[in-house]
Amino acid sequence: MNLKTWLGLILIACSYGQVLVPRRMFDEPSYVYFGYAFLPGNMLAFSACVFTLGVIVLSEGVCQRFGGVSLWSFASETPQRLLRVALTAGGCGLAVELIGQWLGKLWVYPYWTAWFYLLVVLPGFAFYWVSIVESYLAVKAVLDAVGKGLSLEGRAFLVPDKVVGFIGFGCLGGAAWLFGQWYAWHGWEFAVVRPVSQAPPFYYVLLAFLGGWLVAEWVLARRRSASLAVGVLSGYWVPAAAVLVSSAVLSYVMETQNTIHHYWRYVHFPGPDVALTGVRASVFATWPLHYVVFLMLASVLIPALAPLFWQPGGRRPRRR
Repeated sequence: MNLKTWLGLILIACSYGQVLVPRRMFDEPSYVYFGYAFLPGNMLAFSACVFTLGVIVLSEGVCQRFGGVSLWSFASETPQRLLRVALTAGGCGLAVELIGQWLGKLWVYPYWTAWFYLLVVLPGFAFYWVSIVESYLAVKAVLDAVGKGLSLEGRAFLVPDKVVGFIGFGCLGGAAWLFGQWYAWHGWEFAVVRPVSQAPPFYYVLLAFLGGWLVAEWVLARRRSASLAVGVLSGYWVPAAAVLVSSAVLSYVMETQNTIHHYWRYVHFPGPDVALTGVRASVFATWPLHYVVFLMLASVLIPALAPLFWQPGGRRPRRR
């Protein structure tokens, strides 16, 4: 345990301070400005920020302890790289929000307003992307330390890039067509605060995520770069295991904390009667998907991140 690990755990513990706030402040909010419930909204926003920061600091501490690569060290090497990572983080967050919320209507933010959402969506999702990536790198550092000796050196790239690209673009095109047909019939509404009565079938979202993943695999395969599929097909199990373990741990802690006051609320996920500790099982089941999208899309947008994410050990990628 090092200082960063302890500080991260303390921050995460502090984020549970919301349980001390009387329930009536959330059920009957006061100090409402232009539709925004100032007190409950800001309290939960502060709690979410403290939690996210705690995950980042804790993960940095774990990477330091087990010899993993620090995302902060990588990003802050030059101002240009820091800006590029920040823009990539925001872009990855918007990609998930576009598919899952704007098109899929899978969740809403009941304490927000549309204008507040537009103010915070980009920086908020950039911050969230950092926590997802950091948690993945922390688990990967631990698993790499446990499974020393696993390497991709000398292995052939086994991903048939043309086939993967064809299937990926086909999935994206099919999802776009299905969403287009559904909204042409039902109409589209910008509904980020209150749920709509109807939403497209859930498999449209899954098809779009699968297409995005496969297209990213195709791009990385054409570059002869490391990727999630290349690692799995080459016998390097750590990235896939790190996605599953980090998403399982973080999703359970984060989603169960959210059940206290529901800073965000899931509305059109399937299986509402099948839940674990108050959270739909389908929510937990799909958490690994946005890990994959965040990591793969970032690998495409910043090529130097691909070896950091998908190769063994704490290798520092060359500056690009």
